[in-house]
Amino acid sequence: MNEREIVVPLLIWLIGGAHIGGSYNDYYASVTRDPAQPMWGQAVFNYRIAVERGEDEEERLRVTWYPGVYAYQNTPAADKTDRVFPCAQDSLADVKTWLTQEMDRFFAD
Repeated sequence: MNEREIVVPLLIWLIGGAHIGGSYNDYYASVTRDPAQPMWGQAVFNYRIAVERGEDEEERLRVTWYPGVYAYQNTPAADKTDRVFPCAQDSLADVKTWLTQEMDRFFAD
């Protein structure tokens, strides 16, 4: 891949086995300023896509992006930007659009 690109998995992959007693799958990915070069020493745009169940028992997609080389769990909450989307296959196009806009803004600085 020679261009920066946000990759979003299928909804069925994110839901995983949750509807049959299993668990959801969280999707993590990273994009660098120059994908043709090694990650170390570059600005890194990380993102996570996860299904969560709210208090109303509705499933939602929580999408989070965060800069740096640290894992999601080791990144301070203040450094993370979240957005929630409906849990639907059609929402994944909106997820990709939002993340692409955020990534472009991140690398523009």
